[in-house]
Amino acid sequence: MTLKLHHLNASRSQRLVWLLEEMQLPHEIIHYTRSTETNLAPDTLLKIHPLGKSPLLEDDALVIAETGAIAEYLLAKYDTEHKFHPTSSNPDYAKYIEWVHAAEGAPFLPFLLVVYMRVANAEGSPLEARLIEEQMKVIGFIENHLRDNAYFGGANFSAADCLMGFNIQNMSMHPAFDKSGATAAWLEKVKQRSAYQRMLAVGI
Repeated sequence: MTLKLHHLNASRSQRLVWLLEEMQLPHEIIHYTRSTETNLAPDTLLKIHPLGKSPLLEDDALVIAETGAIAEYLLAKYDTEHKFHPTSSNPDYAKYIEWVHAAEGAPFLPFLLVVYMRVANAEGSPLEARLIEEQMKVIGFIENHLRDNAYFGGANFSAADCLMGFNIQNMSMHPAFDKSGATAAWLEKVKQRSAYQRMLAVGI
């Protein structure tokens, strides 16, 4: 087994660095740095995948793109004891799978689009106001979930927490985060995990 993660700084690929560390899988991190002019990934990633995006996972001759797909691949192939993903018969399975997909789905989108609007100097538009409303809805949704559940996947830590981590780190800079006590408590709790600390050492 030769796992290689192509990791771009300040990107969602840090989720997979964290997951790999939690699973304690031997792997190599190949670092890439965003352009200081465009903030985009370097063209060298195009040699690995036609879209030139990160993260990318190499498992011997196989190359996989998309954060969620990479996570599901790693879990299905290497987490055979289901330490980080519950079986479909587990009562928490529905919560787990919902948040795995939410990490790249509806809760993530309004935060990403606001970033793009600000890069394009389109602040103050009616669309931005609508997106900020959606952000507040997401913040409340996550807060209510974590008020009732120890982790995103329910009672136990899982890959869903690794995948949602990037979102929560970004959300912590939102003014409304000060009122999100359960979400802040979750963030402080996972920051104490040794695998999280190793992720930080790799660089985000």
